[in-house]
Amino acid sequence: MASYGTFGEPRHRRRRQAFWRVFRFLFAVAAVLGVGSYGYQVGVSANQARTEQFEADLVRFQQANLDLRDQIALTRRQSGEAEAALERMRQRYAAEIPSGAAAALLAQVRAQLSAGVEPERLAFLIEAAALDEACEGEPVTKRFMPRTPISTGPVSYVRFGDRITITGEGESARSEAGLAEAWFDPARPIRLEFRTMDGATTTIEGVVPFTHQIVVDGKEYRFSAVSAEPRFVEVTAQACALPRFDDEGRGTRAEADEAAAPTLAPRVN
Repeated sequence: MASYGTFGEPRHRRRRQAFWRVFRFLFAVAAVLGVGSYGYQVGVSANQARTEQFEADLVRFQQANLDLRDQIALTRRQSGEAEAALERMRQRYAAEIPSGAAAALLAQVRAQLSAGVEPERLAFLIEAAALDEACEGEPVTKRFMPRTPISTGPVSYVRFGDRITITGEGESARSEAGLAEAWFDPARPIRLEFRTMDGATTTIEGVVPFTHQIVVDGKEYRFSAVSAEPRFVEVTAQACALPRFDDEGRGTRAEADEAAAPTLAPRVN
């Protein structure tokens, strides 16, 4: 009996060892299969995530491409509109902006306006140039020194056509110390007196430059007064024929313009 038990124990041990070897092998295989399955699932998930990301990027790129095409189309349309507007501006510039003699004349007019010349005086001179046939010669310019409250010298005057004498009075200019000077202040109103040979007197008052008209001996004398060098007033005058009337007794356009324009009320003594 003792020898049988001793003989059976190694067989039992060998069976147990074999069982454990098989178990470990199967466990290892199961572990490998589990790890492989897990890795496969992780790989599938990662691949699916990358695929979804690629699809999202593709959709975004396609949308960006469409937006870019729309932007390019809009830019082309705006460029076409800008070119059309530029062409219209060029045509308008060529049609409206003066060139040659007209451009030079416009530059002179702007320079005179910047220098402070009254627009009415420029209009008067331009109109006078257009009425050469109705006016006697070129406009004549003379200057005199208006009197002031502290003037002591003789009265200064100018005379046109031996028919009209012009004198004037103004407020005294002030020095830097505030003292009154002997000459007039062009920034303050002056009073001009127009006296004809028959003794009629017309007085107007205002800040130079301004214009005035007088009818004497069947002619219209047109005057413009501006400030010249310090102490002087410069008066430009021209004698023109009176406006003609048509068969129905209506005056010319020049007379209508004069009647419609505002004038200073004269004072006749």
